[in-house]
Amino acid sequence: MSDRPVRLGFVGCGYMGQLAHLANFAALDGCEVVALAEARPRLRELVAARHGIERTVNSHMALAEADDIDAVVAITHESLNERIVCDLLAAGKPVMTEKPMTVSVASARRMLDSAADGAFHMVGYMKRYDDGVREARRLIDGWLASGELGEMTFARAHSFGGGWQCGLTGHLTTDEPLPDFEATPLPDWVPNEWASLYNSLNNVYCHNINLVRHLTDGPLSVRHASFNPTGRLWHVDCEGRCPVSLEFGWLDAHAWEEHVRIYFEHGWIEVVTPPPLLRNVSATVTVYRAGASPQLSQPISGWTWAFANEGAHFVDCVRTGTRPLSDGEDCIEDLQVLEDTVRQVI
Repeated sequence: MSDRPVRLGFVGCGYMGQLAHLANFAALDGCEVVALAEARPRLRELVAARHGIERTVNSHMALAEADDIDAVVAITHESLNERIVCDLLAAGKPVMTEKPMTVSVASARRMLDSAADGAFHMVGYMKRYDDGVREARRLIDGWLASGELGEMTFARAHSFGGGWQCGLTGHLTTDEPLPDFEATPLPDWVPNEWASLYNSLNNVYCHNINLVRHLTDGPLSVRHASFNPTGRLWHVDCEGRCPVSLEFGWLDAHAWEEHVRIYFEHGWIEVVTPPPLLRNVSATVTVYRAGASPQLSQPISGWTWAFANEGAHFVDCVRTGTRPLSDGEDCIEDLQVLEDTVRQVI
């Protein structure tokens, strides 16, 4: 690609679409949002006017068919991702969506199979692009290569939620109803009474499954799962590395409670991730080194926001033709862990 800006089409302009994605792409150097697709006419025009987007359409298909659009960002509900992504990938457009990728492994495979040459799907696991997480991954890779802290022995991911929006407002709204789009159904083996929980596990805790996979750098195999009305405890193995404990629940609090700790023979590293919509605050990383002179240290990251870093990564991948850090081929594994777990407990 030449030095001209990457020309983006954008689909969907709800709360997350506007505040966590569109605003970042509109401000990003080397990128130009040239068209907005949104089925609600008044909202579409209001948002386009705010961000100086001259072209507006009511369907993603207009973006798929446009020769002057290099790539598309589609921020819609995960049950709508398959139809949108398949159409865009088949048209040769690289596309980025929010997480989770979709609602089932079968749906994800159909999405991957639809891609024309040169097209790719990046899934918005923004925690991978947090500068604190990046530093943690750099440290872990170094320890695994050098053996400085010995073997990886255990990993623990904990997410009990809380106040994730941090008072972030300013998005435009209208009283227009959401259209009744055709959605991808859940797997037919999921009982109706499990649908709400399945969707919650997929939408909220896929982040933690993905992040612990990323930091341990290994596939996860489900060994045991225990569910009760308020909490979930999963025992999985990071194959070839260590056992992993996944602890999921919800805390009605102003704070955000989420962290990953990875143990080695001679120390550990903990990553405390911030509320998703807390702008320009990276994860806090703490390192403990054992031995004759034990020490704790905290590398300091800059004032950056994971969502903005994620957008810059997508644009760079479009420009260079490189594989995204969180592409569909990788992220289908999160859905497999979810399905394997739910099958054990229903």
